[in-house]
Amino acid sequence: MKLRETMLISRRTMLALAAGSMISGCKPVDQEAALELSSTEKVETPPETVNGCHLVPERLKPFDPCMMCCGPEFPRDEWNHSTLHPHLAVYSCGCLFVPGRPNVHEHDPEEIVLCEKLSAAMASILKGVSVNYSEGSSTFDPFFVTINGGVEKPTRITASLIRTAFNGAIYPQAKIQSSVLQEYSLLWESFVAEDAAWLAQWRKLVAWCERTEQIHSPVFVAVGDGDKMSDRNFGCVFPRLVVGLTEAGSLVGVMAHSVQT
Repeated sequence: MKLRETMLISRRTMLALAAGSMISGCKPVDQEAALELSSTEKVETPPETVNGCHLVPERLKPFDPCMMCCGPEFPRDEWNHSTLHPHLAVYSCGCLFVPGRPNVHEHDPEEIVLCEKLSAAMASILKGVSVNYSEGSSTFDPFFVTINGGVEKPTRITASLIRTAFNGAIYPQAKIQSSVLQEYSLLWESFVAEDAAWLAQWRKLVAWCERTEQIHSPVFVAVGDGDKMSDRNFGCVFPRLVVGLTEAGSLVGVMAHSVQT
């Protein structure tokens, strides 16, 4: 953890110097717009419970690194130099609260239980495994978003579906790539290190997904590719997911992150 924090602080310092925000009297042209996003501005607070779903602070663990500020004070925007919105929160159903976004909770309780079960099983298989392409170590935690009743059931996982599942928390300009969960697919090497023990775990996960009828269409998902996302967002910690769909259409799997400065 110390190594990752050191790298982020170092990058933040360099970016701040480059932007001139550490030089007295230096004011960027767009400072007035940035001041509108000051820390004194009121931020919408998520309700503790909504229709039986309650906030679970512990569920923020895999999201937290991707919510960190990785850039200078100015220029910045609502995401404050992070890939995921800095004020997101997670409910017991796995759904995300994001200020200004809908916060609908109309779930089948049995579907929530199933999502918890499947995501925990996937995390157990990958216990101790880290993302391959990353400047800092990151293991996989359970991740799921339970589908709402009345919503059209997805049949495959797309970039649009990922953005919808994250309820708008992903930075709009962040690139999203996906590839099928199988050996040597497009994203295989970026997730899977050539470590014998870890490779065996990945193969076990692939086999588990193939024989588990309650999950289908599993994919690797990479949010962000290491490039600067915009002139106002220098975020450098990017979500990495391995997810599939339940028969009802919920998104289930595991989540880690990749540090790329």
